[in-house]
Amino acid sequence: MANLVIICGKSGSGKSTSSRNLDPKTTFYINSDQKALPFKGWKKNYSKENKNYSKISSLVEVCNVLKAIPEKAPHIKTVVIDTINRMMTDKVMGERHIKGFEKWTQLSGGIYDVFTIINQILPDDTDVFVLAHSEEGYNDMGAQYKKVMTAGKQLDRIVLESMSSVVLFTEVKADGKGKNEYMFQTQSDGVSTAKSPEGMFEDYLIPNCLRSIKTEMEKYYNE
Repeated sequence: MANLVIICGKSGSGKSTSSRNLDPKTTFYINSDQKALPFKGWKKNYSKENKNYSKISSLVEVCNVLKAIPEKAPHIKTVVIDTINRMMTDKVMGERHIKGFEKWTQLSGGIYDVFTIINQILPDDTDVFVLAHSEEGYNDMGAQYKKVMTAGKQLDRIVLESMSSVVLFTEVKADGKGKNEYMFQTQSDGVSTAKSPEGMFEDYLIPNCLRSIKTEMEKYYNE
């Protein structure tokens, strides 16, 4: 069972940038958003030639890539999926001809398959960071919420956050002069679904660095 971490936040809040310090020799990057990554040197470090990069958004293809890692790429210790929302969008838009309940059943089943492969097939010493967009609003009772954005009510019922012990939300401290500080929220503030095991992180806010998070998780789980 791999260590699944969900990184959630708005576009531009530091999700993709948090991958900048990962070791490309042991990292596989699934670029579902199919965008240029926001850190220097990414094209040299991540590519098909290096066999550590794939620009895909099909749920089936992503599942196939993940399932192949234990046998074909056992040196991979980190996987980044950027983002799960693009997979949802492409599934829905690519199957516009499918009407009614079946479309949403197939979508929720595909997302469920991705998380199940991470939790059941990938090795224990692998860390998987699933990047996701956030959704904010108020429920029927008037309570404010911030959660992983999903497509369709079936995925809301599954509650993707429940499939991971570590869910981190982005937080940006802006000084008004363009020198922003990008952080991760490690615990809920009563609004977000952020969470992490007690004692894994010392602070409520930590720097947005996936490499540092890997280090903290390794220390925590190996104590």
